[in-house]
Amino acid sequence: MCRQCHKRHHTLLHTDRQNQSTNDKGSATNGPPADARGSPTAEVNTYCSFNSKPRNHILLATAIVEVQNKSGQYVPCRALLDSASQSHFITERCAQRLRLSRTQRHASIQGISNINTATHHSVSIHLRSRHTDWHTTLDCAILSLIIGTTPSTKLDTSTWKIPKDIKLADEQFDQPGGIDLLIGADLFYEMLRSGRRTRPSNYPVLQETVLG
Repeated sequence: MCRQCHKRHHTLLHTDRQNQSTNDKGSATNGPPADARGSPTAEVNTYCSFNSKPRNHILLATAIVEVQNKSGQYVPCRALLDSASQSHFITERCAQRLRLSRTQRHASIQGISNINTATHHSVSIHLRSRHTDWHTTLDCAILSLIIGTTPSTKLDTSTWKIPKDIKLADEQFDQPGGIDLLIGADLFYEMLRSGRRTRPSNYPVLQETVLG
């Protein structure tokens, strides 16, 4: 018979049960509140960036092209040439600047790691080269952002010694800047020309295109 509660168990067992109950209560106070356990977990978006300067820079193919706006005037826009893209794209900001009429078009764009981005409108643009008589018309899906600033940092081209007789497609290729358009694989190889200059060491290859 327990001397503490007068129930049918040994007195020592009563003491052990009290200690166990105290421990359980202590554990409960350290955990999350009961209502918090059943609440849904908020999603958090994160990103990774490198604070240190990269040792090597991979130059993306960019060009300044002229795009016709609603008034028929040609406006310079910076384009990214992408041989791996199945579509052409334009930023929302550029589409507003050109003031072109939109067409409703719903599409899902799949990127790396199966990340999907939705687009709901497209515009038809007419663009031309600044250096040749090449021109074309494209249907571009509208995105809020195509790519971040490229290049990410200013490049030191003081030792590159780019030939002066070459007309560059993007004279500011070494300066960080935004991208207005993306021209995909449908036209990428059509824009290439036979001229190509390779240089020793790690200097970039100079590829002739209809854009420069």
